[in-house]
Amino acid sequence: MADNLEGFSCQACGTCCRWSGYVLLTNQDITQIAKHLDLTEEEFIDQHTRLAANRQQLALLDQPNGACAFLKGNRCQIYSARPEQCRTFPYKWRVEGCPALDLLEKH
Repeated sequence: MADNLEGFSCQACGTCCRWSGYVLLTNQDITQIAKHLDLTEEEFIDQHTRLAANRQQLALLDQPNGACAFLKGNRCQIYSARPEQCRTFPYKWRVEGCPALDLLEKH
């Protein structure tokens, strides 16, 4: 995988939102997403999260196909309030099949 991400340009394909695993939430993520959705933090937690496998953090729910519950088509419905984990892609984590990363790998 390409280590130099200077030329990375997201193609809004949604691949990173369809990977299997957990979108782990920080306390700040919970606060900002709840506010974005006009919910209390408790309502957001009850409606949109699950306990992660590490049993120490909450994670966003998935759709039945494994995609993030907030992915509609290829667009994030909470993009401006997306979790820190999502904001750090691809700089702190990567997925196979990302066209923008594949393009960098070829060059």
